[in-house]
Amino acid sequence: MMRTLDFWTTMAERHGQAIALENDETQVTYSELLVAVNALAVALQSKDPTPGTRVGLCARTSSLEYQVSMLAILAAGKVLVPLNCGSSTETLHEILNDTLCATVIVDEAGKEKIHADDDFTIQFSQFEGLVLTYRGQTPDRHNAQPDSATTTTTQEV
Repeated sequence: MMRTLDFWTTMAERHGQAIALENDETQVTYSELLVAVNALAVALQSKDPTPGTRVGLCARTSSLEYQVSMLAILAAGKVLVPLNCGSSTETLHEILNDTLCATVIVDEAGKEKIHADDDFTIQFSQFEGLVLTYRGQTPDRHNAQPDSATTTTTQEV
C-alpha cells in the first residue's frame, strides 16, 4: 500500500501547479503542499525522532493548516490524535495525558486551551518559518505502524 508521503510526492510530480487545497483566501498547489507537508514532517521528527509517537492536533478543522498538519503527522510516521478545540481545557489535558502525545500542533483556539511549554507545541503561526527552515528536506521513512493504524480515536465532547 502506498504511504502518505509517497502519494503526495506522486501527486506533486504529476500535477505540480494544479490546485490541491483552497479556501476563500488561499490556493495551494500540489507542489506547495508537498513542500509544506515535508517541512512540517521534518520539524516533527526533529522534535521527536521516535517513530510511531502520538501527535495531538487541536485546531479548527476548516483551515488549510489543519489539512497540512494531518498529512505531515502521517508523513512523519507519527500517529494522529485529533482534538476538539471546543472541548474544555480539562478534557483536552486528560486526552493528552491518556494518549501520551509527544507533541501538539495548535492554532490560536487550541493554544488558548492547551497550556503547555513551547517545547511541546507547534503553532500554526510557526509554519512559515518551519517551511523556510526545512524546505527541500524530506522526512525519514519508518515502518512505525501498520497502514491501518494511522490515527487514534478520541471521544468528541
